[in-house]
Parts: sequence; C-alpha cells; structure tokens
Amino acid sequence: MSLHPTNRRQMLQRLGAASIAATPLLSSVSYAGVFMDEAQAQKILHPHADGFVMLQMALDDSKLNAITKQSETRIPRGFAPRVWRAKQGDQVLGWVIADRVIGKYDLIDYAAGFDVQGAALGMEILAYRESHGAEVRQTAWRKQFVGKKGPMQMRFADDIRNISGATLSCQHVTEGMQRLSALATLLVMGS
Repeated sequence: MSLHPTNRRQMLQRLGAASIAATPLLSSVSYAGVFMDEAQAQKILHPHADGFVMLQMALDDSKLNAITKQSETRIPRGFAPRVWRAKQGDQVLGWVIADRVIGKYDLIDYAAGFDVQGAALGMEILAYRESHGAEVRQTAWRKQFVGKKGPMQMRFADDIRNISGATLSCQHVTEGMQRLSALATLLVMGS
C-alpha cells in the first residue's frame, strides 16, 4: 500500500483512521488544576484588608445543627471550614472561609468572602480536580453569589443557575456556599 493516497477514498479512509486514533487523546483533556492558594483568595475577596487572622472554629453539635437548619443541606463528613477574620487596622471587614466539596467524584476547593453583615462578597475556586464541570470557575457563574445574604438567597436552580454539563459541580458548590453563608451568619451573631 502506498504512503500517499492515490484516490479520494483512500485519503478519506486514512483521515478517518487518524481521527479515530486521536479520539482517546481528545477525550482525556482535563480541566483539573490548582488555581490559587488561600492567601491569594483572601486578597481577592477582601482587597482592602491589611491582615487576616485565622480563627479556631470549634463546630460543636449546636453550631452544626444551626448550619444544617439554616442551609437546609446535609453536613458532609469531614466538614472543617477554615475561617479568617479580614481586618484593616483594628477594623473588622468580614471573613474569608475556605472549604471543599465533592464535585462528581473529586474534591473542589473554594473560598468565599463575607462582609460584617454576612453578605457574600465573592467566591473563588482554589483547586478543581474533575475532568468535567470546570465551568464553575467562570466569573459570571461565581458572581451570582455576590450580595447574597443567608443561605436562602443561594438556592440552586432558583437563585443560582445551573450550567449544563456541570450540574453536580454547580449543585455541590452552591450547597457548600449555603453552609458557609450559614456559618457567616453565626460569625456575625458572635461578633
């Protein structure tokens, strides 16, 4: 068989074989990656802060029950958000809370900023490990959380829209944001 196609049929057969051979390469494209660390997210979420103080949060049963009740979500096993108070001098600006949720199969690390009234200032995806659904990193999708105060303003498919092809990531990040918003409400009440 000649290396050069002698007719149109041979050329199309070779192109078809080449595209079939390349299919595994195309389907293995991954959206996974680490995009920023917690310190970088803190600066984005509270750009006027000149310091962040990590708070030791003891999430006892009463706090977990309050978060569950407010957010109307199940607390996942291993729920251990990290909380920082954002400050400018002696003035408290709010909080940055980092957590992780399961996308479809793998973890999504994210951080959210809240002001002193508990309203969401924004949300950043820190690390995404799934092969699909990375659309949750899109600015337009993440901006839906800005200004929302309390978990009942962050209902999936009502207040926060879904992205086709990223349904589980959207739903689980939204539920995570509802839990963090409930935690921010507890922080507001305790400050």
